[in-house]
Amino acid sequence: MSKDKIYGYGIFFLTIIFLILYVVYVPVQQYFGQLGGPLYDLISSEAGSLNPFRVTVIDGLLWPVFLATLMIGFIIAWIGITMATTPPPEPIDLDDLNLDEEEFEEEEEKEDED
Repeated sequence: MSKDKIYGYGIFFLTIIFLILYVVYVPVQQYFGQLGGPLYDLISSEAGSLNPFRVTVIDGLLWPVFLATLMIGFIIAWIGITMATTPPPEPIDLDDLNLDEEEFEEEEEKEDED
């Protein structure tokens, strides 16, 4: 297996693992109030609330960032699986191009004259 495929599958699987952990961890922390700390208590007076219909400042910040992180993660996973499944390009054989050095010299002389 080529390096591109190994890197592609690595990127894909690591991103999927990250996304699964992120989807499980972030909402659990938000709605069961395990974030704690003085900053969380200052921002949200509803710490530990199980009611998802009460929108707090934390909710206003959490969900757009949460969705943007998911979107970026899916794009990275897509890049990884594309790297893994796309065949490598065939090397160019310069002998088959039938290019003469004289042609290059003529082109360079014409460019120098202009």
